[in-house]
Amino acid sequence: MSNAAGLLFELANSDRLTILAEIDKAPLKLSQVARKLSATVQETSRHLERLSAAKLVEKDSTSSYRVTPFGKLILSLLPSFSFLQAQKEFFLSHDLSSLPQGFVPRIGELSEHQVLERLDDSLAYTERIITDAEQYVWIMADQNVRQSYPHEHPELVSRRLLLPKGTDLQTFQRMWNDAGSELQIGFVDNVKVTIVMNEKMAAVCFPRLDGRMDFTQGFAGKTPKFNAWCRDLYNAYWDRAAKNR
Repeated sequence: MSNAAGLLFELANSDRLTILAEIDKAPLKLSQVARKLSATVQETSRHLERLSAAKLVEKDSTSSYRVTPFGKLILSLLPSFSFLQAQKEFFLSHDLSSLPQGFVPRIGELSEHQVLERLDDSLAYTERIITDAEQYVWIMADQNVRQSYPHEHPELVSRRLLLPKGTDLQTFQRMWNDAGSELQIGFVDNVKVTIVMNEKMAAVCFPRLDGRMDFTQGFAGKTPKFNAWCRDLYNAYWDRAAKNR
């Protein structure tokens, strides 16, 4: 942990983070970095020396600074730290420990989001996802999030539903009696996250610390990264689910 502490100390400076972000866009000379910071050349040089010593940046043959491959890996993790810090109060009361390996380090992909702060918000966004779908609707939940799938979209390529093993299918009977494409059903041991998504947008809710799903708070988004995180997580559960087609 001592090595990590040293690295985190170097990153615990807004000017050095700005330098990394700017140099990551394109290599810059010392004077150019100073102008980006609105700082003196001497002050900027000290920041660059520290970043160089940490192996986050390096000077090339043209005397321009560029981010090292190691630095790029560190930069790829920073959005997750920023997202967790920005949503600190939420993550103090919600449990992500059951997520498959690799998804917590990618949590920063949810950064561009809309916060769902009430049950009505979550239900309204769920309705929008389902009714606006053009290619597919995927739902993973431990309870019914809607009375039926949309029969107004018979052209849907894919309709998937992931449920906890042992679920009474009568609860969801109306979902697959609707007209439209075939509904694929999967069963997993524990559904510890709720995802509702289509090809354009997604919403995700997490359980509280006591393990119960919390539909009163969550995140929704439309960006490629947000949807990719939700889609990859859904597929991780789908791939290991027992199927009932």
